[in-house]
Amino acid sequence: MPLTLVTGPANAEKAGFVLGAYRERLHREPLLVVPTPADADHYRRELAASGVVFGVAVSTFSGLIDVICERAGVTGRPLGLVARQRVAGAAIARARLDVLSESAGTPGFAQALLALADELEERRIEPGRWYGALRAWTAEDPARAAYAEELGALYGAYRDALSRLGRRDRTLHHVAALDALRTEPARWGATPVLLYGFDDLSALQLDAVETLAARVDADVIVSLTFEPGRAAFAGRGATFQELAAIAAEHVKLPARAKHYAAPVLAHVERRLFEEDPGERRRARGAVALLEGGGERAELELVAAHVARLLREGTPAEEIAVVLRDRGALARRAFADAGVPVALDADVVAGHTAVGRGVAALLRCALLDGSADDLIAWLRTPGKLRRPELADRLEQDARVAGESTAAQARARWEAAHPEFPLSELDRAAQLTHEPERLYEYLQREIDRLAMAPWRGQARVLAGSEALDARVARALRGAFAELGALGRADRSLVPDARELIALVEGLEVRPARAGWAGTGFVAIAGPGAVRARRVRALFACGLTEGSFPRPGRPEPFLGDAERRAINAAGGLRLRLREDALDAERYLFYAAASRPTEKLVLSWAAGDDEGRPLVRSLFVDDLLDHVEDVAVDMRRLGAAGFDAPLAPTPRAAERARAVEQTPAPAPHVAPLRDAEVLAGLAEREAWSASALEAYASCPVKWFVERLLRPDVLEPDPEPMLRGELAHRILEDAFRELANGGGRLTPGRLEEARAILHAALKRHSAGAKLSANPERLRSALRRLEADLLRYVDHAAHAGSEAVPAHFELRFGGADDERPAAELAGGALKLTGRIDRVDVLSSPTTRQALVYDYKGKTAPARAKWVEEARLQVGLYMLALPQVLGVAAAGGLYQPLGSEDARPRGAIRADADPGLRTYRPDRASEEELDELLNGVLAVALDALAGIRAGELAPRPERCAWNGGCAHPTICRCEAASA
Repeated sequence: MPLTLVTGPANAEKAGFVLGAYRERLHREPLLVVPTPADADHYRRELAASGVVFGVAVSTFSGLIDVICERAGVTGRPLGLVARQRVAGAAIARARLDVLSESAGTPGFAQALLALADELEERRIEPGRWYGALRAWTAEDPARAAYAEELGALYGAYRDALSRLGRRDRTLHHVAALDALRTEPARWGATPVLLYGFDDLSALQLDAVETLAARVDADVIVSLTFEPGRAAFAGRGATFQELAAIAAEHVKLPARAKHYAAPVLAHVERRLFEEDPGERRRARGAVALLEGGGERAELELVAAHVARLLREGTPAEEIAVVLRDRGALARRAFADAGVPVALDADVVAGHTAVGRGVAALLRCALLDGSADDLIAWLRTPGKLRRPELADRLEQDARVAGESTAAQARARWEAAHPEFPLSELDRAAQLTHEPERLYEYLQREIDRLAMAPWRGQARVLAGSEALDARVARALRGAFAELGALGRADRSLVPDARELIALVEGLEVRPARAGWAGTGFVAIAGPGAVRARRVRALFACGLTEGSFPRPGRPEPFLGDAERRAINAAGGLRLRLREDALDAERYLFYAAASRPTEKLVLSWAAGDDEGRPLVRSLFVDDLLDHVEDVAVDMRRLGAAGFDAPLAPTPRAAERARAVEQTPAPAPHVAPLRDAEVLAGLAEREAWSASALEAYASCPVKWFVERLLRPDVLEPDPEPMLRGELAHRILEDAFRELANGGGRLTPGRLEEARAILHAALKRHSAGAKLSANPERLRSALRRLEADLLRYVDHAAHAGSEAVPAHFELRFGGADDERPAAELAGGALKLTGRIDRVDVLSSPTTRQALVYDYKGKTAPARAKWVEEARLQVGLYMLALPQVLGVAAAGGLYQPLGSEDARPRGAIRADADPGLRTYRPDRASEEELDELLNGVLAVALDALAGIRAGELAPRPERCAWNGGCAHPTICRCEAASA
């Protein structure tokens, strides 16, 4: 039967006509074809609601082509997208390019070649005919000849590559099926085909309609949204003319305003883009405008309005959001508003857990992977039953400064010998056997995909469903590559290309477009053309986004296409009607809602650069008046109560309006069990008291919370620990061999120091970088030798007697020192104690090693430098000797003189800074001040008081833990 063409505007009941015709032909098992899979689901449900359940066949155009291939007897599988890209890349490499050589190296060149090949194949233009048309085009303009020859060579090389493989790409496969059906039309049978929801058809789709209607004489009905003479449909005139030329019957359906609950929306559908605006209608709330100060502000405003519609009772599936870009930003904005959405956008495999994990496996096995790669592989869903083990590996590897996959693997297998990562070895062994490697990867992906759900009967949703689809796409890609490799080894990607392929593979989520009840659809303007909704939000209405400017064809512009068509007798499609096409898409979106149409735009981007509102907004306002505009400024926080999508959003708005009393950055400790533990603790270390006195929040984080670190210890800390061990050994050996260090023992001291340095630096990890480690050890050696030289000439009569002197700890021989009548029990570790002996007294000097700086005694109380002072107070109980002084000894400073406090007459030969010498009374006053600060700190600890002191928190000023403290004064 000949083609029946059904046309009419958006509200002409074309769906009712087509579905009625479908029901009439139900006994002949008709096939209904719609634009998208979501549309197919919708119309299956609509037919079921009318009682048509059994024998229903609704599919996309791809499904129709699959049926044509089956009935035409065209067997075999066409090349998939991954294989086609490899073939295109090989064709580009084989073609001799000069004019196009620079362009051929760009990432999008292969995709542009495939698009050109599709267009030529759809129109059955073989390479020879293509060459002939190009040469005819350049006959009168030889300057174009080189470019035309290369363009012909590219298509010829691509088709030659397909011939060598003995495979067809998808377009050639479909064209072959249509040709076979033309040859044997009886193969189709009597199946009617009805197409609904299309406003434009590709060359292949038109070919299929013409084949079925004119060559096979099938019963074909095509519904086309089109109305002659209207500006909104100017971009669809070519498709209408081609269908009208082969249609035996043309059914023109009139507009019907009854579909619109809001009369103004029917008026918009009738008058949009017309030169004569006629009467303007009042919006009456059915048309609204939203303006965001920035792109995020716009989408937050849209999400809030959608949330209000949901609260007022509009079903989620009756709301559509038209958005071309910024899908990730929209997902976050709607999630914050508590709106469930189905986003119609592909996901890149490399942005998913499964794709990221498989790419990491390949990096570890085929390249020099990093520790992060190995951890990403372990975190792949299905790999570990206890994912926290990967977290522990990451922490340990970071702390140890291990950056390579080999180091991380060795650490993992040492901790988990029962769980070797043998899959890395297996993949590495198959590096030169790509077909077997792809088979192995498919099995590994299958194992991962099934592992979490083994023994369960679950319907996957959300991220789990996406992981399953990514796994399926990766298996398919590896299967394609395996078949390609068996046919031509030169098409096998190398390791880096394979990883890039895995990471760049695009996957369509399971829930895209309209996903049934409970979800608001976010889709591009072309996806809404076959559905009617109660409310539609057209977003991103700025110049350059909607309307989108025409994208020039990579190889041939419209002028060249016209010339080639005229010279070579071809029918290459022109792309000059970009604005007309954009007008139609806006019309399609604006005509879909029955109750409410909302237009939104951003006044600027999120960096503050201004944007221009789309001219389409003004085109619509030519026909509507009294339109409310809601605005949201850039950086706005929360919403007022009537519009607030969530209680939290309302609370944010109230917080902005009010000026509450500033809350403490960190609240005091309140937990009774914690406070009781602090009160019951008897002994406290000097370093803990100093930490609290310096900054209570720092003490809270480092001494009470004690979070696990994720990075190696800072180099200064590791350097200090190593220096302590070396100096302890060196001075102990010097003391055992003859007492104090003098100039006459300097060579002996240097030899002892070198031996201690060699002994302790063997396993030192000052840096994960070998070159930096060697440099750090050389600097440490130079600093320690300089200090030893200084100590030999310092003039001190004191003899180093005690090293790393510990007291008060659970395993220490010496008990804690009781200060202030037992109010404070002190524990600690003194780096070194030098003893001064005379016929009448026995006194000592306390030394604490520092890096480059050491505090003078004037700063001890002011800056809460308490350790040395507390050790001086504890020394009579710990060793039974009085402290004549306490000194901070810098090890990395050019001037190695110690700083601190020393009695004026003690060790008179010792070279010190003059201000650090003090009288007996001054020394007592200083130590009493230190003790008072320590007792205040102890009282604050037991009371749970926390207050930030960023001016002396970190060693160089500023807050040491800003993400926890959040102290604004940290930057002061």
